[in-house]
Formats: sequence, C-alpha cells, structure tokens
Amino acid sequence: MSKRTVTNDVYKGLVEAFSIPAELHERDGKPFASVGSVLPIHCATPQQLAERAETTHHYCDVFTDEILAPLGELAYVRIDENVAEKVFLNRSKRILLISSDGKLAQWRCAPTFESANSFVAGAPIVNKDGALVSVVTARRGNNYAVSAFEGDGGYFATTKHWEVVELEDGKLYYADKSFSTREDLAAYLQALPPVEVNTEALPKPVLLNGKSPRIALVAENGRQLSHHYLCGVFSDVEYL
Repeated sequence: MSKRTVTNDVYKGLVEAFSIPAELHERDGKPFASVGSVLPIHCATPQQLAERAETTHHYCDVFTDEILAPLGELAYVRIDENVAEKVFLNRSKRILLISSDGKLAQWRCAPTFESANSFVAGAPIVNKDGALVSVVTARRGNNYAVSAFEGDGGYFATTKHWEVVELEDGKLYYADKSFSTREDLAAYLQALPPVEVNTEALPKPVLLNGKSPRIALVAENGRQLSHHYLCGVFSDVEYL
C-alpha cells in the first residue's frame, strides 16, 4: 500500500521535508490513516466504536487516548513519510463537524486550512515541533476542518446517531419536521404529547443542513428538547 496520505500524484502547496509517522489502512475500498491511537471516528469499525467510546478524549470525529497539542497559527499536514505541507489556520472560515460514537453525539465549528492536495481521512496534522494537533476528517472544497478543543461545539449524551435534514427555502422547521405555514406548525405542536425521555426512548440529534445551519435534540415522540442556531459556519461538508 502507498505510504502517501494524499491521493494526488503531484504534491502541491508549501511542501517541506518533514517526517510524520502514520499507518495506512483501507476499509470498503477507501484509504485512511491513523497515528497511534488517533483515527477519525467515522473510519472506525463497529467493534472499535464500542471499545473506544468508553476511553477516548472527546474531540469531534476523532478518537484519541492522548490529549492533542493546542492549535497555533500554522501547522504541517503529512503528505508522505518524508514530506508535509505547511498550512495556515483560518479561524474565520469554519466547518461544522458532527460525529456519533454510540455514546455521545458531538458537534464542533472547526477552524480550517486551505490546500490543493487531496488528503485522506486520518492524515496527521502537527505543529512545528512535530506534536500532533489533529487529523484530517472532512473538507469543503479545498478547505479542510481541524477538529480540536477550539471553537463553538458541544455534545448530546445519546446513543442515537445524527439525522441530517436538508433545509428548504420558505419552509418552517421544528425538530426534524418542515411546515409550509405557521398554522400547520401550530397545529402540529398542539397535537404533540408531553416530552418523554427514558432508556427505552432516547432522544436523537438532528442537523438541519443549509445556509443557516442549526442543530436540535429531538425526543422520540417528536418534541424538541434543544435547538441551536449556528452562525458563520459551513455545514455542507464531505467526510473523507
């Protein structure tokens, strides 16, 4: 298997000699990388999810047994065993990450870096001293998210996985439902039973994906328990 953590043959950007360790894997025909105990949650097997959810530090879409180094202004992203791309962190262009590990449903408005290289999931991101700050998990175009303990974020304590609802112009939304008029919404709310949450009826996390993304926690009977508007963040992302 190739030792590259990019899929392009010609390396682009500010490429420097920098040795960053990584292990390369493939699952369902898709390449991804890991660094010791660190790998993207969405690349984990069901067995890894069950085991790691109990022990990991809670970074969105990143399993790790160690606390990662803090982000600076620049970083190095592994290309192969000998070289890395020098990139600059952009805290004003943020990507919304979501992840579920069977214990927590997390979200994070993550800073980004821009690159013309096509990195695989799990490609290590280190600081100038070589300390791991994160791994690549998702992108929007040429902008890659950097998941860390930085930026707006949080979690819901639920075993349910995220449901994604695409927002439509002109529609009103409550929980995971859309309505054409306020009267329709009011009638739906009037008919809803009281909130009921227990071990047999756990709530689910919902991402309302669009120009003005928002997240919600929804009881099994349809009642909305929590609703958050997220400003200045892109939610239409590709998980690698």
